[in-house]
Amino acid sequence: MIISKKTLLSVFLLSSLKTFAAGMVPDTSLLLIKENERGASMDVKNTDDSAQLLYTRIVDLPDDPKPGVIVTQPVVRVNAGKTQRVRFVLKDSAEKLKTEHLKRVIFSTIPQREQNKVKMVFSQNLPVIIHPAGLDVNMEPWKGLFWKMNGGTLTVVNDTPYVVRMEQNVKLLPSGKQVKFDKNYILPGQTMKAKSESTLSAGDNKVEIYPATRFGYKASSYVAELK
Repeated sequence: MIISKKTLLSVFLLSSLKTFAAGMVPDTSLLLIKENERGASMDVKNTDDSAQLLYTRIVDLPDDPKPGVIVTQPVVRVNAGKTQRVRFVLKDSAEKLKTEHLKRVIFSTIPQREQNKVKMVFSQNLPVIIHPAGLDVNMEPWKGLFWKMNGGTLTVVNDTPYVVRMEQNVKLLPSGKQVKFDKNYILPGQTMKAKSESTLSAGDNKVEIYPATRFGYKASSYVAELK
């Protein structure tokens, strides 16, 4: 078998490149900020085999821009295998919070350049819940949602002070037909309507949803009555 010089060169270049998976790994799947504590902290571990820069930023949602949250050290160097504690501070507000609020926090790395190494960098995008002082903790806030079918449209209303996160797809019962919401969360005081490619049945009287627990894990499905 004859191997061209071009093929040999390609094999040599590929074998000389090493691929590494790098990333900053938070210790929890959700950042909970309590108003009465004015902030919170989260530990993030550098799983790479070399020092990296950890870049942390808060993302405000278009429908829930306030209150503001500050990252005290948005960029910090973390040595290989070490853990960095990131501190978040809740901005002062003239009014006390009455309902929970939702944001996102993104942890990512700024990799160092190294010869003959290709680095795969993964960012971590986690939810942030801001909990008002004096509000009781509710581990199952989805049970407080109000569901109704009107004119073939499925609508959900959140009259509670809690943020509810769930899968965008929900199932109507007993037909088993699935419909989809635009978002995977509903804020306090919000109303959402589901989209369906076909006409919804007037015979359906229940809806099955797939909520997320307070710390972001998938909870058991929950069936609610349609009004």
